Amino acid sequence: MLLLPLLFALALTPASAPSGPLVDQGEALCVPQVQVAALAVCPAVGPGAYAANIARARLPALIPDLPLAPLERYDPVVEFTYGRVTTPEAPLFASPADGAAGNIARSIGAGFIFVNLVAPVEEAGQAFYRIRTGEYIRASDVIPVEVTKFQGMLFGDQPAYPVAWIVANVRPSPRPGVPPPDSGPRLFRKSVVQIFGTVRVGEWDWYLVGPNQWVEQRVVSRLNLNPPPEGVSGRWIQVDLFEQTLAAYEDDRLVYATLVASGLDEWPTRPGLFQIYARLYADRMRGAYRADGSDYYYLEAVPWVMYYDGQRALHGEYWHDGLGFKRSHGCVNLAPLDARWLYEWSAMGTPVWVYDPSGQTPTDLDEAGGAP
Repeated sequence: MLLLPLLFALALTPASAPSGPLVDQGEALCVPQVQVAALAVCPAVGPGAYAANIARARLPALIPDLPLAPLERYDPVVEFTYGRVTTPEAPLFASPADGAAGNIARSIGAGFIFVNLVAPVEEAGQAFYRIRTGEYIRASDVIPVEVTKFQGMLFGDQPAYPVAWIVANVRPSPRPGVPPPDSGPRLFRKSVVQIFGTVRVGEWDWYLVGPNQWVEQRVVSRLNLNPPPEGVSGRWIQVDLFEQTLAAYEDDRLVYATLVASGLDEWPTRPGLFQIYARLYADRMRGAYRADGSDYYYLEAVPWVMYYDGQRALHGEYWHDGLGFKRSHGCVNLAPLDARWLYEWSAMGTPVWVYDPSGQTPTDLDEAGGAP
């Protein structure tokens, strides 16, 4: 029980490097105070390395503000109103009168179904919505949904430290690899942090995000910055499938960044270098990719759509709030405000570089892709 306090005491004790060899070429480990003083000649493993890495991870004397530029906020977020169809095979009617009389025109089907609620209508004491197709659906078969107001960041300059979003509510730990306290401050989902140091513990990195505040990388989506892909200049878009982030650049300068939700493992988002080839203010998306059709979806008025790889697109989403995690059939989902900003900033032919720094996403996928 006294081992960790002893290690930290040794790590913080000033020590001069010995004049002779510090460690042989075998399996021996340096003692912590020697490893802190001369990590270069010691194995980067063991308790000494842990203490040395913590000693190196220090907050700056003055934590800088993020160099953000003013960002226009739109209200409403999107001009459409949406609802989830909660009744399987819900009936659709050609008119409110047909609805009141029970004269069904067709069924909307069963699955993951969202409609654009164009206008509420009442007929013979019954409530209906007119939807985007011009048909009518009973209000009792639909639940209106609230669109996320989340939006990423517009940068006026490059950030001095790596930037990340917290993607799950968490209490920071006092040291990497140590369970968080039972009480104390929390970091909430979608809050932005800066990363001031990194220490590896087991399979995962731990990030120093504040005074004695460490969080494991699995609750963080880190923004990784990269130079333009070969042959790319001007405006271009980067999608990081491992971190679930998107960055917009002008040459090598970061302009905008946000969270995304890319394809599930069953329907991955394909890595590669592409170009936007079609842009739609709103689009209807529907389909099923399993043999039994159990994944059927139908989505009306998907906003701010930018197709770049077959059926795969960058587009706004209103049917989930899972940004920072894989959620789609292959498309790159964005919060509507992010999709609008990207739609207005980009153009036909804007390069889209999709990559997975972990190497886990297959690269030999076809263009069929999926949605939403």
